[in-house]
Amino acid sequence: MYGKQLEMLSVAFAGDSDKGMLYVLNGCKKLRKLEIRDSPFGDMALLRNMGKYEAMRSLWMSSCDVTLRGCKTLANKMPKLNVEIMNENQEKLDDSQKVDKMYVYRTLDGPRRDAPDFVWTL
Repeated sequence: MYGKQLEMLSVAFAGDSDKGMLYVLNGCKKLRKLEIRDSPFGDMALLRNMGKYEAMRSLWMSSCDVTLRGCKTLANKMPKLNVEIMNENQEKLDDSQKVDKMYVYRTLDGPRRDAPDFVWTL
């Protein structure tokens, strides 16, 4: 409600459900860069307003409740976005497991070809 002109926002330890992320995405009309860490936001919040991400520069989420399945769904439905997963322990994840970190950004060139081993581009 008060963030209509906000372009960049960093959120940590916020909320107790997906509603907080939805309020931010719907209320901050000019949001270009969003960083979220250590919050309960999950797949529902990630996928609810995914059309908003194409207008944004980037979305970073770490230590949240986003699963590999949610990231794959976003990557499949939004081909103009790069969805990168960073998993520090480099283990193969099951679709239902939470990702350590996720970085989403617009692309004209397609997926990265130079990603290190711990970064998976979907």
